[in-house]
Amino acid sequence: AKAFRHYEAAAMCGHVSARYNLGCGEGKAGNTVIALQHMVIAAKLGHEGSLNTVKGMFMAGLANKADYATALRGYQNAIEEMSSPD
Repeated sequence: AKAFRHYEAAAMCGHVSARYNLGCGEGKAGNTVIALQHMVIAAKLGHEGSLNTVKGMFMAGLANKADYATALRGYQNAIEEMSSPD
């Protein structure tokens, strides 16, 4: 429980891996809707593992096509922004 609170605090400060870990924890607890939300947010911040998890959730019927499309677009935008020379 204490680790979960630390992950929440870190995620709120923008720590992408903490957001991913929150999603994993929620998924293991059976809270797939909340897990999906965490994974989509992390994917939009450029976390490849989260994108792959959203894809897996989509293939398993736990996410819809729009969820995966949102995660993929957000991930692509984040990667493009990070590789931009500006």
